[in-house]
Amino acid sequence: MERIGRRSSVLSVLLSSLALAPGCTCGRDTSVNTTTATVAAPEGAASAPPSPSAAAASSAVAAAVDAEGALFSAPIAGARAGGADVVAGLLAKSGTVRVMGLSGGQTTWTSDALKDVAWTPDAEILLQPSKSGLALVWHGLHAGKSGRTLVLLGPRGELQGAPIDIGSAFCATDAGVAWLEPRAGGPARVMARTWAQAPAAAVGSIPTDRDPALVCGDHDVMALGDGDDDLTFAAFTPGDPSMHPSVVAVRDADFGDDEEREHDAYTVGDDFGIVRVASSGAVALRQIPRGGAPTSWRRLKHSIPADDDVVAVDGDADATIVVFTHDADEACPGVGSTAEAVRAIRVGRKAGDESLLDLAPADCQRSPGPFWIASTPLGQAIGWVERLSKATTGSAPVVGAAVRLLTAGGSQSRRVEAASDALVDAGCDAQGCSLVALVRPTDGDGMQPEVLRVLAYP
Repeated sequence: MERIGRRSSVLSVLLSSLALAPGCTCGRDTSVNTTTATVAAPEGAASAPPSPSAAAASSAVAAAVDAEGALFSAPIAGARAGGADVVAGLLAKSGTVRVMGLSGGQTTWTSDALKDVAWTPDAEILLQPSKSGLALVWHGLHAGKSGRTLVLLGPRGELQGAPIDIGSAFCATDAGVAWLEPRAGGPARVMARTWAQAPAAAVGSIPTDRDPALVCGDHDVMALGDGDDDLTFAAFTPGDPSMHPSVVAVRDADFGDDEEREHDAYTVGDDFGIVRVASSGAVALRQIPRGGAPTSWRRLKHSIPADDDVVAVDGDADATIVVFTHDADEACPGVGSTAEAVRAIRVGRKAGDESLLDLAPADCQRSPGPFWIASTPLGQAIGWVERLSKATTGSAPVVGAAVRLLTAGGSQSRRVEAASDALVDAGCDAQGCSLVALVRPTDGDGMQPEVLRVLAYP
């Protein structure tokens, strides 16, 4: 799933991961930011016992502690790859990003993907899996320089070449990997390579007067250029010598005086989807099949009020889903917290049915976000991290995750309790879905490195 918006950033832009929740402060940074974790403490020498609250959340729990007994600090990341779980985290004392494969609750491989890194308040790790390997991006200090570094790994963590300095976006498909070069004032060059063949080659560029982004399908990459009056994209498959001709996905003139508030892009297979939200709150969507012409805009009967925030957009063969939050400060008088209700619009792709879903009422004790949408073996799931609205001494800031499973028979609400300093969605495959939590030892205060635990959902 990818997002783009003139108000909000693209998911492939590394500073805006849906997966991360704030970690412990550890005396270094006391800010609360829903897109980054804020912990970087030195490693301990021994593994920590599992947290009872995390262990009780699922029957499929695995602890990620390597053979050397090393523990992790945030940022963390996770992915489902080949029916197994992959976790990644920071070993702050040694300045290493370590990646580990887990299967059946056991560590199957370990890879030190990147060395000479250092924690920063906005440090972040992103993992994107494919059938052929893993793409890992570290955002933070590397070799004393701040930036974004891409590392390609084989199915068992084998390093596939030297680290690559990249710009604001990257994504991976089954065919290969694409990224934007660091931009130095000119056009943004789009680079790509297949998993098997290196070096990378430039396949095209995005003009200086357009904001660049990348969205990946199963095989194709869409290079987006966001201009003042329209949004265009050019598709290609890693290994192609150049991008295909550009297609106009959104044209402001098609909507008269109802100016755009934001637009959000996603893919279903290799088909491109776009959702536009207008300043009036009107919502419209369209699809652009692979190699085909754009469909007509579909104007929805439901709207999104100006004060509500779109937090996730995605689709599959059954439906497109737009998730948004609504501030409800009046629900918590005297508490001083910002409470948010969670809602979604679901649009069936085949029958064309449309429904407004109330996913969760405002909660004075828990704050929702970041959010994600996943296609699970049981149906589409909408999930989000839940944090304590007000920090309490000695408590982990994250209390767990909420999941709303949408099935043909209706919807089900589920909650994964996992008191932790960071929690990320690791995605789904045909076997199931996973979360990765950075869990404190019993009676821990969040000042030491911790165990990574994998929990199953939905």
